Amino acid sequence: MGREGPRNIGQNVVLILILCGAVLCCLTAGGCGYTFATTPLSDEYRTIAVPAFKNQTFEPDLQIRFNNILVRELENDGRLRIVDDPATADLVLSGVLTVFDPHAISFVADDEIGQFRISIAATAALEAVREGETLWQEEAVWGSDFYLTSGGRMREDAIDEALEELAENIIHGALDNYW
Repeated sequence: MGREGPRNIGQNVVLILILCGAVLCCLTAGGCGYTFATTPLSDEYRTIAVPAFKNQTFEPDLQIRFNNILVRELENDGRLRIVDDPATADLVLSGVLTVFDPHAISFVADDEIGQFRISIAATAALEAVREGETLWQEEAVWGSDFYLTSGGRMREDAIDEALEELAENIIHGALDNYW
């Protein structure tokens, strides 16, 4: 039996490290819940209608802003084609805006509010039209964002960001959920 030279030992160590790294990647990727599928929706669902969400908050025109953002997010998602008539759609995504809460979270001198968190909640449901079956329903889906009272981001920008987060959470819950 011959002795291995330093070069062979170095090559073996590198090979072992590469193999260990590959095994570690496989183990962590397999256990993290990541999948390559973009949706559990079957091929039978190709279109979606999004009737205007109702607004039960006291914030005027919130539903108009939200519906525009929700439709834009669904278009960007690209898995389903949006149609106007719920009767011709495979799926209908509907809901109600239930909470609009601008809440003070920090104060500056003289007890003036320095920062607000805007939280917006909705109930939402996804229905399969032909089957007349509710595939997904959630009583409280949330979106939130922050703004400063002096300088920084404006209140309206924070509302739009909170609505965008709400739309993303609804789309994720409705389309990425394994019913």
